[in-house]
Amino acid sequence: MTKKARSRKGKRIRNILLCFFALTALLFLFLWNMRIDTVSVEGSEFYTEDEIVDFVFTTQTERNFLYAWLNDRFGEKKSIPFVAGYTLEFIGVHEVKITVYEKSVVGYIEYMGSNMYFDQDGTIVESSTEQREGVPLITGLDFDYIVLYKPLPVEDDTTFTQILNLTQLIARYQIDVDRIYFDSRMNATLYIGGVRVLLGNNQNMEYKIAELSGMLPQLKGLSGVLHLENYDRTAINPSYSFIQDETEETAAEETAAEAGESEGAQETAPEDGGEN
Repeated sequence: MTKKARSRKGKRIRNILLCFFALTALLFLFLWNMRIDTVSVEGSEFYTEDEIVDFVFTTQTERNFLYAWLNDRFGEKKSIPFVAGYTLEFIGVHEVKITVYEKSVVGYIEYMGSNMYFDQDGTIVESSTEQREGVPLITGLDFDYIVLYKPLPVEDDTTFTQILNLTQLIARYQIDVDRIYFDSRMNATLYIGGVRVLLGNNQNMEYKIAELSGMLPQLKGLSGVLHLENYDRTAINPSYSFIQDETEETAAEETAAEAGESEGAQETAPEDGGEN
């Protein structure tokens, strides 16, 4: 090959490379100016769609298609409380779908001013000052220390099995519980408004919660103790006592009723004064 031919070949290669880099630069500029305008969210129950979008795209730059795509492939995902992870699906240069995978949370305890949320294995998955709706406060469990992302230090491993069983039943029957108390023998008490429900141990728990679900409409607005700890599956016509709290109103009603009975007794009593 002559020197002239080699020169022409070198120019051809340089021109091809220049065209390639020019097209790449144009494509880069084109994609850099493409902004994600439409975002849909799936799998999030704790956060609203707008809250998830704000977590994932914290700046306007992050809503740039090219930046978002490169960051999703090679960058680190955002840390979102109560979320184990999420994925991005780029439907186009202007649209993306976020699929959220939430942490499995069954309850929380209060510790040093924070709400410590734990999963079905008793592992602390989140520490937050926020109160997550639908997750009950668990009381009665004592701990000397708590470490984030570590299991709660309990002696009996079945503790969290019982808690999980109870919280799942509460969720299934859609019972709004404020707090669950466990004593040293793992006997459970539910706090629902002004009603305290004594459930006892884990035996027949599903039947106890089903019974409670049917009784709650009649207990609405009341305050007192419902005894379900001695639930009997074999009873044909079961009856469980509800001991209403004595308030100022009920005490006044009882006093008025007693006074009425006393006046009625005086009116019906025979007068003294027989024949002389």
